[in-house]
Amino acid sequence: MALISEETCIRCKGRLWCGLSRCPLYDRMRSMKQVGRKIEAPSPPHYLVGWKGYPRVAVGPSLLLKEPCGEPFNMSLEDFVVIRANQLRTFQVKRIREHEEASLSVNPVLFDVRLHSMPAATPSISVSVPAESIVPEDGVKVPGRVYSVVDSYDLKAQEALLRLERYGFDYLVQALSTGNLGLPAQRKMVPTRWAITAVDSVLAKEYFSRIRGEPPIRDYELYRIKHWDNRFWVVLIPWSWGFEMLERWYEHGIISDHEYGGLKKDYASNITGAYYAARLEVLKKLASRGKQAAALVIRRIGRKYIYPVGVWHIRESVRRALDGRPESFGSLEELESRLREEPDWENWKRRSFIWKMISSQSRLEDFM
Repeated sequence: MALISEETCIRCKGRLWCGLSRCPLYDRMRSMKQVGRKIEAPSPPHYLVGWKGYPRVAVGPSLLLKEPCGEPFNMSLEDFVVIRANQLRTFQVKRIREHEEASLSVNPVLFDVRLHSMPAATPSISVSVPAESIVPEDGVKVPGRVYSVVDSYDLKAQEALLRLERYGFDYLVQALSTGNLGLPAQRKMVPTRWAITAVDSVLAKEYFSRIRGEPPIRDYELYRIKHWDNRFWVVLIPWSWGFEMLERWYEHGIISDHEYGGLKKDYASNITGAYYAARLEVLKKLASRGKQAAALVIRRIGRKYIYPVGVWHIRESVRRALDGRPESFGSLEELESRLREEPDWENWKRRSFIWKMISSQSRLEDFM
């Protein structure tokens, strides 16, 4: 049998463009989704708020039909897709107070769900099903510090997010999207995809305020990581704040977004949510060092990355890269000499606004 290209799988998503009578990957996933109309299953909890039909949006928990084994980042992509396929997204188009509280739980919550109908097989990795009822039964545990923020009706959403982060809680997106934060008149459901970017932007402002006025890093630094056929290069340059992300899928053209001197005011329409996720991780790292820098994040996506899994993957990849030991260089020329060893560097260089700007300017320190 001829080898089926990964690109065919990427575009097909189970529609049998390969010519086979059945899709082996989807057969494996579908076989794990046999459920009845009545389900009792845990959620991490993981709530999703849809965006179609806003402001009347679908909201509900993702139920785990199979417990994941280990951290998602440490799985193979195929195993992660199977785990994702074993999450059933149940929803209702209405706001339920019990859901708002359950979404803040630090423990998995057991839900009793009655579906409108049996889930249908679809080419989508995850299945969304409307429910007649979604009732949290057991496991809801909301820390007192979270209640203190949620019950503070004089706190704007931005300040509430910052407090939750200072307290060490990591479900800020969920707290915002389920309408738990902000002034009473402003509390409303926020689609999850919008909430992710909103939270990243709020936190970025906070961390940027911490590095503004700080001295630049001393050396030119290169961090690298490869995961699920995504290759990331993170370059930090001794300079005032600037950020650029460049991305290339397969053999297609390079796309990019950038900012310099301050945070980007318009939307990163090319890279979209990945831009804000990567930028936040860079800002956090610089803030922890009490330094600033111009940052260049390059992402090269290969053909084996069959299923895009969301901005969490970019966030985690950049974080892990920055947690590693960098290659350090004393000058821009030394850094570029090293970067020439990487695939397509000349193409990346030609498309980079930050690189062109820094290459054409000289800092006062260069003459001292």
